[in-house]
Amino acid sequence: MRTIKNKLKVTTLVFVVTLLIVIIFSLSGSGIAAAKYKFGFDTGQITCAWEWLFVKAFEWYCEDNGYDSIVNEAKGDPAVQLTQSKQMIQAGVSGLIVTAFDSTGLKPIVDWANEANIPVFTTDGDINHPDVKMYIGYSGFLAGQKLGNMLVEYLKNEVEPIGKVAGRVLEMVGPLGGASAIDRSKGFHSVVDQYPDVEVVQGLGEYQETPAKIQAEAILRKDPHIDALYSGNGQMCNGAVNAMKELGIDPTKIFVCCIDASPEVLDKIRAGEIRVAVDQPCPFYNPIAVYYMVKYLEEGESALPKVGTIVTADDINISGKPHLGTDIWAAKTAWSPAEISEREGHLWFKTNALVITKENADAQYLWANVDVPGW
Repeated sequence: MRTIKNKLKVTTLVFVVTLLIVIIFSLSGSGIAAAKYKFGFDTGQITCAWEWLFVKAFEWYCEDNGYDSIVNEAKGDPAVQLTQSKQMIQAGVSGLIVTAFDSTGLKPIVDWANEANIPVFTTDGDINHPDVKMYIGYSGFLAGQKLGNMLVEYLKNEVEPIGKVAGRVLEMVGPLGGASAIDRSKGFHSVVDQYPDVEVVQGLGEYQETPAKIQAEAILRKDPHIDALYSGNGQMCNGAVNAMKELGIDPTKIFVCCIDASPEVLDKIRAGEIRVAVDQPCPFYNPIAVYYMVKYLEEGESALPKVGTIVTADDINISGKPHLGTDIWAAKTAWSPAEISEREGHLWFKTNALVITKENADAQYLWANVDVPGW
């Protein structure tokens, strides 16, 4: 009798052990057991659809690749961002991504993370600290330069006299002293200032539609003749174009270009009122950071790209499941090629910018065409 009971116990034990093994392998195959990393992300604010999608891309990429994630929003308060980031460090995240609302005031985050041996990457908004592992973001200077080259080609080939780069250009600039506004204007002028016959008239638009409209109206009432319009952001471009239309100036007859591509900008591109916009690869910034953070954790510092190299979509694969009914990572050339340089003593993964014209204005991968809930 005891022998039978012992056999039953052994059989039951074997069954339980076998069942546990099956469950473990099953979980592993489903991706549940793959969550060996938990990544934290602290963003300065979420005030528009772009920023919402920027954050969700982090969550989706982590989820699709089997990583746990924590997200905090500081609502525009650097003090809150310090507290939130410190709490995530104390909670023992595997790595931390920060979109800094204050590039200087958030330096302590990197110091705290160093003490805990937690790598810090930054996206879109950098922290001025040499121990940031890598900053992922595009260059407003290069975006302005790219549009400057396109505008020069237009003046050369479509404005009389043909073959000569000459004309009058209205430039809408952002807030005086703002780093982004300065970069975007400097990039543009690095091209057009090479041509003495190009006259640039500046209007201060403050990155807002209404001030830009008022400024453009005042300038164009004095002299309505312009051959082109360059705007440092989409809202100012909308305001300037609307001012032109109210004054009877047809924007489809000149070259209009801007940085950033909001839904309103896309509408004007479709209508021919804006020729081209250059936009940031919003859904890619944080996934690229996560990709390299995993490489760093598993292979060390040597796994990060080297200064002076070029990284393309053939080198790293940023992909995942469809979200909100579309593949938000379909446009690989939105970020590629990326130039690896240095800023503030750390790596800068300087992404490419996406050029948007009538040909791709309806593409579902553009953030402004994604049906974002609540925005």
